[in-house]
Amino acid sequence: MKKQIANWGNYPIIETEEISFAFEDQLKSTVPSKNNWIARGNGRCYGDASLGKTTFNTLKYDKILSFDIAKGIIECQSGVTLDQILEVIVPKGWFLPVTPGTKYITVGGAVASDVHGKNHHVDGSFSRHVLEMDVMLADGQIVKCSPQDHPDLFWATC
Repeated sequence: MKKQIANWGNYPIIETEEISFAFEDQLKSTVPSKNNWIARGNGRCYGDASLGKTTFNTLKYDKILSFDIAKGIIECQSGVTLDQILEVIVPKGWFLPVTPGTKYITVGGAVASDVHGKNHHVDGSFSRHVLEMDVMLADGQIVKCSPQDHPDLFWATC
């Protein structure tokens, strides 16, 4: 669907073909057929990040898959917003180690922008707390990466 989008600052405003997906297979079958695309979450970033000719809207890819209450480790999809995570973890006595100025950003956006909080000088940025992630390449291949496995892909994504 064609639509006009902008990010937090409302500039620039561009026309994009927006594609939503809720399942990995939907995205996997579409990605290789598109050029000049970018993933997009909640549009809370500044400037022109997450704006492209084609945008893959991640907001329906928003499941929390698991939460290890003992270790404080959460596994989720990229479209989950930080406020959704907080709703799950705060009642269990946990909080996010890094929180930017808004809780309405997606985990994918937090990774892609490697956001930081007021405690950056102590706890670092968001990527410091990501244990691993699955990254879909342009050909639809999914690669599990971390600071130890495929570190170049991990840090380029962050």
